[in-house]
Amino acid sequence: MKATDLRDLFKSPENYSDSDVVVEGWIRTIRDSKNFGFIELNDGTYMKNVQVVFENNLENFEEVKKFSTGSAITVKGRLLLTPEAKQPFEIKAT
Repeated sequence: MKATDLRDLFKSPENYSDSDVVVEGWIRTIRDSKNFGFIELNDGTYMKNVQVVFENNLENFEEVKKFSTGSAITVKGRLLLTPEAKQPFEIKAT
């Protein structure tokens, strides 16, 4: 599956709603807890970051928790619209 630019996701998130997507970029921030974590990812094609949610049922959860700011990663996940949140959508890592 080919990576999608964040620019395209932000232009028309409804086209990707509840679909599997692949994004690549650099970690701007990462925070985690015992059961889940959040990554702010940017690929340079758009000014805003995308929020990636990763949960402890992820096969490589412990490895992902150790990533640091500036790390380049590839994320495969499902794009979920979040109109009630401050960001229009998020990606739930699979």
